[in-house]
Amino acid sequence: MKKILITGSTGFLGSRLAYYLKDKHELLLPSHGELNVSREEAVRVYIEEHRPDVVMHCAALSNTWYCEQHPEESHRVNVQGTVRIAKACKLTGAKLVFMSSDQVYNGTPLLGALTEEDVLQPVNIYGQHKLECEQRAQWNLPESVGLRLTWMYDMPSSSMKLNSNILVNIQKAFNEGNPIKAATHEYRGVTNVWEVVKNIEKAISLPGGIYNFGSGNSLNSYELHLKAADMMGIKDVQNFILPDEKRFCEEPRNLTMDCSLIKEHGINFYDSVEGIENAIKMPFRTE
Repeated sequence: MKKILITGSTGFLGSRLAYYLKDKHELLLPSHGELNVSREEAVRVYIEEHRPDVVMHCAALSNTWYCEQHPEESHRVNVQGTVRIAKACKLTGAKLVFMSSDQVYNGTPLLGALTEEDVLQPVNIYGQHKLECEQRAQWNLPESVGLRLTWMYDMPSSSMKLNSNILVNIQKAFNEGNPIKAATHEYRGVTNVWEVVKNIEKAISLPGGIYNFGSGNSLNSYELHLKAADMMGIKDVQNFILPDEKRFCEEPRNLTMDCSLIKEHGINFYDSVEGIENAIKMPFRTE
């Protein structure tokens, strides 16, 4: 049993991590008031006082639109906050696992599954800040592990906190009778959040570095939405999921990740379509 600090433990990922690990490890789940990552001294004091073996840093501003409108706040939380955590972990010897994003690939002109070695040139604030956070965390703490996560989802029926995700968005649009448009020139994986949760324990033992961490995908977003809606039992999906052929038509957006590196360490994810199918057939129960 390890003592594990989870930042952002009330968020979409952090709350599920806390639920899954609560009977396996001693958890530290500070509120924002108890551990404000925007304050360096508060971070250092908290980690020095509680001495966790592992820090799973999930606290972040993850709404890309909000970050675009509030770049200084995004940098303070997503970059400086992670750097403060890394420095405190270096002082105490804690292993740091921090969350990055597939948005670091947003702007990469390559098609196909992207690797950790590909040249990055993110075009949005959130992607730029996540890339900077990776670089600075690694510089301060080379043994830290950064996980590039895809767009994650849980079942719309989940009793836990939900985010705006592919299944929730489809269900909401269907309930309201509004067709949903999905880009034919966008490619990205989507991952069941419970797959991420179950695999993060294994990530603790990874060598320091940055890792793609989620489901692969060979379909464009329109095709993936069609598949998901069909698996959810929605009728007439062709009339409900509409192709958006204009968005990204001049420069296709590709966030698809090649996860071969984590497979070498025994960490595996379903493909995006298989993951959705499995989540619908066997949803994770928290009741």
